[in-house]
Amino acid sequence: MTLSPGHHEGDGRAREASGPRCPSDDELLCAATHVSDAVHDGRLDLEEAGRLLSATYRARSRRELDDLVHDLVAEQAEPTSSGDRAFYVWAAVRVTIFAATAAVLLFAVLHALSPS
Repeated sequence: MTLSPGHHEGDGRAREASGPRCPSDDELLCAATHVSDAVHDGRLDLEEAGRLLSATYRARSRRELDDLVHDLVAEQAEPTSSGDRAFYVWAAVRVTIFAATAAVLLFAVLHALSPS
């Protein structure tokens, strides 16, 4: 059965008489969540988020919806943020300093214990 735009079938999805399928409520919510996460992470300001949310809920096809949030999803998929990288770099520096200090102390103890 072909549905008119905006008319929902039992599975929560809508299909247009011809052309791409309209995004479901779950897909719209998922896109809105990506926008919200980007604001929370500081990747979007509120003005841009408002523009994206308005466009999200006006989207008439899945492709249009995907195009709106594609960059946000790609940015979110990065394994670590710059803050995380800085943390790991600083942790590596601390471990290196600790290892060097331990090596110097071990050398001093071994040198003190060796018969002269």
